[in-house]
Amino acid sequence: MKSLTKKIFITLITGLIIVVLGAWGMGDMFSTGNKNVVATIGGKKIYVNEYINVARGYIRKNNKNQLSEKDHSLILNSLLSQKVYENFAHDLNIKINDKALAYFIKNDENFKDDKGVFSRVEYEKYLLINNLNSLTVENFYKKELIKRIIVEVFINGVSDTKYHTLELEREFLKQVEVEYYEISNNDKISTDNITNYFSKNKLKFSLGEMRDGKFARLTEQNLGFTKESDQFYKSLDNIENDLVNNLSFNDLVKKYNLKTESINKINLNGLNTEREVSENNIFAQPIFSLKKNLNTEIFELNNVKYLIKMENIYPTNTIKISKKIEDEIIKILNLKNKKKISLEILSNKQKFYDFANSRNIKIKSVQFKNILDNKKLFNQKNMEKIFNNKINTLINLNENNSVYMIKIKNISQNKDKVENLQIILKSQIKKEFQSLILRDLDSYLIKKYPIELNNKVFNQVKKNI
Repeated sequence: MKSLTKKIFITLITGLIIVVLGAWGMGDMFSTGNKNVVATIGGKKIYVNEYINVARGYIRKNNKNQLSEKDHSLILNSLLSQKVYENFAHDLNIKINDKALAYFIKNDENFKDDKGVFSRVEYEKYLLINNLNSLTVENFYKKELIKRIIVEVFINGVSDTKYHTLELEREFLKQVEVEYYEISNNDKISTDNITNYFSKNKLKFSLGEMRDGKFARLTEQNLGFTKESDQFYKSLDNIENDLVNNLSFNDLVKKYNLKTESINKINLNGLNTEREVSENNIFAQPIFSLKKNLNTEIFELNNVKYLIKMENIYPTNTIKISKKIEDEIIKILNLKNKKKISLEILSNKQKFYDFANSRNIKIKSVQFKNILDNKKLFNQKNMEKIFNNKINTLINLNENNSVYMIKIKNISQNKDKVENLQIILKSQIKKEFQSLILRDLDSYLIKKYPIELNNKVFNQVKKNI
């Protein structure tokens, strides 16, 4: 149970996760026949059109311009997971009747009104917003219910143990006292060093392709309504249908009397021509997912729907050094020098104090009462490094372009009373045990349902999306 001492109060989302090209590996590859099949798992097939439909949904949901190998692995992973559950449910003779499905849907928070009661209006609204029909939603929920039942079958009845409760309690009540300081670097970066770095890393400072466009908020007010209503959602649905029927951005604006705003030149990372984060940076991913012949789409950003049009594409310009770039290079070289200094200090414990004295740096002390008590100094990853080391250990930490030297001065147990500590510990241990059980279930299913990947078809599908 080593993991119990390292994951303090981090809620685990358990579920079947298949790493297709990693832990699962692949069965015999086949290239003849089955031209419409991407993969087979336990006798169930994943067809090309099925993969393409899921991929399109993934692209729209994540505002993607193109899919990476990782994206394709996640998409294939989700489809294989689904087939595994279907196979396993069949073997366990798990069936979902209409009454169970209705109960499951009616208890979904998405479909409840302000009083917490299932509302047909909320259900219909959900279908309209997401451009779905009831059959699609019911099939989705049926699959989700099968997953839930399978998981519950294996993790119900899991309990904590006294030994693991004490172990986790000891780790949680652990407090660490440290001495620390930030490494300062007063060495001036020469013009030659700046120029040399720029000449070797020009592409690093390129803003790349830039785009501009327009957008309209599809809110109640912008569509002429005072509040949410069936008519408002029907208007959204009509706009989506008009868009599918190739109505242009300008035609939609005119037809629905929409107020528009401009998206000034930005790159894929949301930077403007001054290399600063644009006020329109929220539109960077959406506008770069559009194309010249498909330049208008509806996107949901921060729970607001927008009609967005990409207007102009500006190719990458010749990169010239500027004051802004010089300042960036100075920061990069300074950070590099600080990291080098930190490694020299780590080679000898006495250098921890010698360096601070030579630079007149004040050494500060702080006591962290638990791994979450970061005193607004360090991120969670750095706090884990601090809590996983022993007394008198020296470590260096990178935090927001700064480098810190840390010496572990003392480790003790917090004597303060923590409210409901035993309840929290027991709950966390159960979650950890459940996670381990599901991991073993994964291993079992890997062997039970072998995968055959049609590599030729899969590669062709990836090229065409």
